[in-house]
Amino acid sequence: MVIKLAVGAFIVLLLLTALYMWHQRNGIFLTFDAGSDQKLSKTLSYTSIALLIESVIGVFILFLGNKYLNLITLALASLTLIIFSIFFNQKN
Repeated sequence: MVIKLAVGAFIVLLLLTALYMWHQRNGIFLTFDAGSDQKLSKTLSYTSIALLIESVIGVFILFLGNKYLNLITLALASLTLIIFSIFFNQKN
């Protein structure tokens, strides 16, 4: 039960992160102007869409009942955010 609550909270945080990235894709993200930088805007868009898809998959897996399948959600989201951070650091 505790694992389901923790993964549920993680999925909510993924959705909030995806929503934030989506809304900042044409504005100012941290201290960078994503509106004038097309590459950063595309990276934010693709990352937010990927996090949204992973959240939907995570909700589906959460209701399956197997606690080990929840690791898929954690691994996919972690890899997505690692790839985003690598692209973001290469920009700077």
